[in-house]
Amino acid sequence: MPTPIIALSMVAREGREMQRYAPSGARLVAGVVALSSDKTKVLLISSTARQDKFVLPKGGFETDEPTPEDAAMREAWEEAGITGRISKPLGVIDDPRPPKIFVPDVAGGGVVPPRAEYYFFEMEIEKELDKWPECERRIRKWTTYQEAINGLLNRPELIEALNRSSIIKP
Repeated sequence: MPTPIIALSMVAREGREMQRYAPSGARLVAGVVALSSDKTKVLLISSTARQDKFVLPKGGFETDEPTPEDAAMREAWEEAGITGRISKPLGVIDDPRPPKIFVPDVAGGGVVPPRAEYYFFEMEIEKELDKWPECERRIRKWTTYQEAINGLLNRPELIEALNRSSIIKP
């Protein structure tokens, strides 16, 4: 699988002006499960909302990005300061959290779209840099599978992505 080429800007994108949405109304999000070379650890990053909560690097798939892979690699750089290559797709995962909007359909019933559709990719890290766009706002942490599962308990879509990866599970 060819690795997308990303420009390593030191400015993280903000806002949702260029955000892509699925026909259902779900926000399209792309992210990575970045594993150590021996596949025993995964790289997590602190949430910007709560520094004591950790997540996988992920963010909006934007209209100027040709593929979700491009968006995932950009997010890995901006949020975690890592570059590398995508080793395998992990598929699409719906966000199980309740949606923020209710979309009425033409038949008079209601349609409740997923809050987001996540496109996750396993990533082989080639470089972990000391300075990156969000280095002042995020903490990186390498964890085992069990530590990650324990820390991601309130985010089942992130646990699903981790479980689809090649990380070594005890």
